[in-house]
Amino acid sequence: MESEVKIIFLGLIRQNQGIVNSLCRLYANSQEEMKDYRQDVLLALWKSFPQFNQESKISTWMYRVALNTLISIQRKKKLVVLTEPFSESFDRKYHQDVGSDDDLLILQHAIGFLKPMDKAVVILYLEGYDNKEMAKMLSISESNVSTKLNRIKTQLRKTVKTLQNEPK
Repeated sequence: MESEVKIIFLGLIRQNQGIVNSLCRLYANSQEEMKDYRQDVLLALWKSFPQFNQESKISTWMYRVALNTLISIQRKKKLVVLTEPFSESFDRKYHQDVGSDDDLLILQHAIGFLKPMDKAVVILYLEGYDNKEMAKMLSISESNVSTKLNRIKTQLRKTVKTLQNEPK
C-alpha cells in the first residue's frame, strides 16, 4: 500500500515539477540554495500528501505547499530582500542549462527583485493560471490578483528597462 502511494506521489511530482522548480528558482540566491529549497519543498509535499483532500487541483495544492514552505524558510532564516537577487555564477549556470536568451534572463533577474507575494503572482501568471485560480491558491480576491498583476507588470517594465540599460 505504501509503495503505491509513493509511486502516485512521484508521478504527481514529475507532472508538476515545473511549479516547484520555478518557485525555488525565484526564491534562491544560488544553485545550491535552489537545490536545498527544492528538497525542503518536496519533503513538505510528501509530509502533507496524506492530507490532500482533492478539493482543489493537485497543482493548486502543490503550489500552496511550496510557496508556504519557501516563505517559512525565509522567515526562519530572517532573510532580507537582497539588492542582488541572483549571483553571477547562478545566472551563467541557469543561462547555460536552459539556453534562455538575454531577455528571459533579464526578466528572471527583475522578478527576483519582487516581494515574495508578487513573485508568487508572477509565477502563477507565467504558468498560465487565470485570476480565479490564482486567487484561490493565494487566498486573496480575484480583484486583488488583477490589481497586483497590473502593478507588477508596471514595476517589471521599469526594472527590465533599467537592467537593459546597465553596462555589461
